[in-house]
Amino acid sequence: MNKTIKNNIDWFAGLFEGEGCIYRNDRKRMLVMTIKMTDEDTVNNIISAIGIGRTSNRLPDKNPNHQRIYEWNLTQRNQIMDLCQKILPLMGKRRKNKIKMSLKGLNRLPDKRKLKIVKNCGLIKSTEATSRGSKIHLKKGEKPCSNCAMAERNYMRKWRKAFFKANP
Repeated sequence: MNKTIKNNIDWFAGLFEGEGCIYRNDRKRMLVMTIKMTDEDTVNNIISAIGIGRTSNRLPDKNPNHQRIYEWNLTQRNQIMDLCQKILPLMGKRRKNKIKMSLKGLNRLPDKRKLKIVKNCGLIKSTEATSRGSKIHLKKGEKPCSNCAMAERNYMRKWRKAFFKANP
């Protein structure tokens, strides 16, 4: 491994240990890795050091005594999993457990550009509410057909409705 790249990963791991956060948002079905701080140059250096993620800034509220907050975040599951594999040995016990807990049960997603496009497969009707058809396509390395994609959207609508009804 290139010495500069290793130093960048070490630097990022130290910064993430002190200022970072990783969490799963099961409502939106996404994994998020973020670092928030008031030092703009440090946040901008993250992108140049590891080459992934995006930065933003905002004012926390109307209080003039509060400083602008700069944020780096990463939401691409495969990139998060790769980055966590590199920094995991450098983390402390508490942060290591948090990373493992956040990644528990997650698999890498296939690259969208490499998925084969198929016509309607006939496995699922578009009026059904299930994610089974999409999962079958993804395991085969295919983009879900329109019927299977519609059935998964129906399934997610039902799931969200039931979830929000149970958790007001």
